[in-house]
Amino acid sequence: MPIRTPARPVSVLVLLALAALLAPPPRPASAEGEVEVRRNQIVKAVEMRRDAIVSIRTNQIVSRTWYDIWTHRRQEKLYERDGGLGSGAIFHPDGYVITNAHVISRASNIFVGIPLKGAAGKSGKSVERKALPMAIDIENDLAILRLLPDPENPTGKYPFIKLGRSNDLMVGEAVIAMGHPFRLGFTVTTGIVSGVNRSLELGGRKFDDFMQVDAAINPGNSGGPLFDVTGRWIGVNTAIYNRAHNAEGIGFAIPADRVRSLISKAFKRRVVSGDWLGIEFTEGKGGVAEVQHVYPKGPAADSGLRGGDVVVGINRGPTATLYDLRMALVARPSSEPISLLVRRDGKLLRGGPIRVRLRPLPTGALSARHLGFTAKDTGVADGIVVESVRPNSPASRMKLRPTDLIYGLGEWKIRNTEDLLMFLQFVEKGDLVDVKIQRLGRRGETIKYAGSMRAE
Repeated sequence: MPIRTPARPVSVLVLLALAALLAPPPRPASAEGEVEVRRNQIVKAVEMRRDAIVSIRTNQIVSRTWYDIWTHRRQEKLYERDGGLGSGAIFHPDGYVITNAHVISRASNIFVGIPLKGAAGKSGKSVERKALPMAIDIENDLAILRLLPDPENPTGKYPFIKLGRSNDLMVGEAVIAMGHPFRLGFTVTTGIVSGVNRSLELGGRKFDDFMQVDAAINPGNSGGPLFDVTGRWIGVNTAIYNRAHNAEGIGFAIPADRVRSLISKAFKRRVVSGDWLGIEFTEGKGGVAEVQHVYPKGPAADSGLRGGDVVVGINRGPTATLYDLRMALVARPSSEPISLLVRRDGKLLRGGPIRVRLRPLPTGALSARHLGFTAKDTGVADGIVVESVRPNSPASRMKLRPTDLIYGLGEWKIRNTEDLLMFLQFVEKGDLVDVKIQRLGRRGETIKYAGSMRAE
């Protein structure tokens, strides 16, 4: 009788391998909805906001001095070097950026890296645009930059973020910091609000009303935006505490309401677009847009508006605050008449909205007519630079020259052409105007002069 050998047991590993080969291919995770499950509020906020987060780098002019043994004179050479790094966010589609003032301090050139659409946080690709400072608020460490037009697309619009509020922040709520630290590219960190109304000393200055957060804020994050988990822009990251005090998880941000205040004061139609209504607004109680005064040589001179009036609407759109008014005015085409809905003593004015037409800014025309010169902002320092002098004018008789820097007219301090415009509103023919100027001497030294001219 033949002897049969028992069958060998099939290896478990072999069976598993066969099963894997015969099984249908796994479906992608996205098809199962796993990616959507992981797309939490933070991911959604990042995806919604990242295209408007920019990087900022600057160049600075510095000097090097040495003693020349051949000429026996001290020599000086100016050269440009890399300056600060920072971040920012675009708050207006025409290319206006909020950042920290210290990011652009002493900058000779400012370059803003704008993410290519859809690339932020992925490929990290960006395109650089040169920018100029539009407003600097040293006391609050804030600055507004204006991106220079793209030569290939001068009318193009930028992705932007609407500024939120910070009056309802809760200690312990989650926050998201976005920026470009250490030249690494777009970076996101998260944390919580650790405290509010903090005071801080930076560079010998004391700053109040900071928001304290524990989200990582590193060099290069300064000026970048801080969001809540809904994607609302609630602050501007500004300071790192741990480098000076060996602390961990202590950073600071400027609350959005203070950023709103800077925009309310500085983001004026006449500065942005070169035309105006001839009305000076101020921030009234509750942030309302209150008429401070009406320029006597402006488009609204005969409108009937007066100091204390509150503008609550433009062209049927509500403007609850001065910030809302500034943003609405900048968005209007120059050819469009402006209808202002006004409250006086708590009641809407009878007769309906007041209509005022935007007009070209008259600074150059008024300055040339009354004083005989035209001028421009320096862009880097207080004062205005004389561009041209009309022959046989008050300025020529005073021997004013192009490139002279005017820093005072009468009792007025002249920091920019905005101050010049204000001064010119009150100058009449025959007025004697004291003028304070700075002029470069033959050896490059600064010489101060004072004189007077009689307005025409």
